[in-house]
Amino acid sequence: MDNFNFQKLKEFFNKEKITSNKKLLVYLFFVGLSTIFWFLNALSKEYTTSINYPVNYTNLPKEKILVSQLPTKLDLRVQAYGFDLLKYKVSTAFLSNPFDVNEYTNYRINKNSKNNYPLITSGIIKRLERELSSGIQLLSISPDTLYFQFSPVKEKKVPVKLNARIGFEQQFMQSEPLILEPDSVIIKGASSIIDSVERMETKELVLSGIKKTTDENIGFIQMDGLEISSKKIKVTVPVVRFTEAQKNVPIKINNLPDSVILRLFPGDVKVSYFVGMNKYESISTDHFDVRVDYDEAAKGDASKLKIELKRKPDFVSNVRFYPQSVSFLIENRKTVQ
Repeated sequence: MDNFNFQKLKEFFNKEKITSNKKLLVYLFFVGLSTIFWFLNALSKEYTTSINYPVNYTNLPKEKILVSQLPTKLDLRVQAYGFDLLKYKVSTAFLSNPFDVNEYTNYRINKNSKNNYPLITSGIIKRLERELSSGIQLLSISPDTLYFQFSPVKEKKVPVKLNARIGFEQQFMQSEPLILEPDSVIIKGASSIIDSVERMETKELVLSGIKKTTDENIGFIQMDGLEISSKKIKVTVPVVRFTEAQKNVPIKINNLPDSVILRLFPGDVKVSYFVGMNKYESISTDHFDVRVDYDEAAKGDASKLKIELKRKPDFVSNVRFYPQSVSFLIENRKTVQ
């Protein structure tokens, strides 16, 4: 008995649910239908409204650089039926329209020797209207004037400045100066910009743990308004395994009068350095220039003279020498005779 009543109750509510769903579907159908009719009616009406017109400026003078900021969109006041406006918005949703500067200025910009040219947009309404969808009447354009400001094109050759942090594997070192290809570039742009540029700096090149000659390409730090003859340079880092070596180098004396003998104790220094295995045999004491200054000894207030390393080969690194100073004795050369 209980099961029978439950089944009857379930069937009743299912019938109610189906009836309710049918009513909802009918309601939604008529709402959608009325919306479509409303939309079609709206599209059939004529409107006066504003639309955005994205532009991409083309055919600028080749011998000049544009330095003024021009709007990327024009605000067009138009009159058209809804269907035509919808068609325009759909067709230009993701497009940028070419704005032929030569054509819109009647080729006056190329013929004009001046660097400033104002274009009154009311004078191009009819021409621009032809670029719009048929059925759209162009009433006005904002801004009312486009200001084209140019600068003469200038170019010059400048050196490349490399920004780099280079680390080597243990027992390896840079064997020669870095090689940059090219080591200079030609830059082109407005004279006001070109005159202020003395060199082109690269982005930072970071290398670590290298143990063989390495080539890397690196680009430049971008500068607005500049064209560069090369977008990247090739950097070659010459690498070689190194060893530590030592040489006993005689100390030379600066500013020594002919009448004086300056005796040094000791008379040479031990110079230690890292050198690539490929250059190890080629180094002699003549590659190093170690000196003291007699004028410091002549002052009479020093017991030792400071030693200075004046020259070393470019292909060695981590140069140290000992001692850093020497004792001395000044003698008159006539006394020795």
